[in-house]
Amino acid sequence: MTTIRKNRKQEILDAALACFTESGIEATTVDMIRERSQASVGSMYHHFGSKEAIAASLYIEALAEHHEYQQSLLAKARTAEEGVKAITYAYIDWVSANPEKARFVLYNRSVLAKGGKADELKERTRKHYTEVLAWFQPHVERGALKKIPPELYASLITGPAHDYARLWLSGRAKTDIKGYREIFAEAAWNSVRP
Repeated sequence: MTTIRKNRKQEILDAALACFTESGIEATTVDMIRERSQASVGSMYHHFGSKEAIAASLYIEALAEHHEYQQSLLAKARTAEEGVKAITYAYIDWVSANPEKARFVLYNRSVLAKGGKADELKERTRKHYTEVLAWFQPHVERGALKKIPPELYASLITGPAHDYARLWLSGRAKTDIKGYREIFAEAAWNSVRP
């Protein structure tokens, strides 16, 4: 049986996430990440250059992974209700399947500025948000969704699940967020339906 090896860059990111989860970003050193990933010093600096750049890349990769999953669910949706629920499901499913990455993203946005990736994330987020709004626009025009300021849709659709995710990821709520998937999806739909 052949095992497929991850690429070196991904191995470094995975090792960094494990180190950041165990020790925190500040206490983690490049050498800790290097040892855990079994990467050479040259490979570490070739791909990233610094611990801050690793953290920023990890943050962007995690959001890109979530956005890709969200787009895959949204692409299958045909109605406004299915689209709203797809956005909610994508958030919940991704957080439940990736709690360490989700925790990292929810609590470490400051790594972007330190790692020089704030502009890249801003552009990626703008592009993603534009694509999602374009999917919903025909439904808004037909009256299948409330006409509200566009920047409110994300807060209304994922806001409650996002709030619960913070509780669950911090250990203050015991039930996996996925256990409330349908409740959050229905709440999201009720918040934006006409």
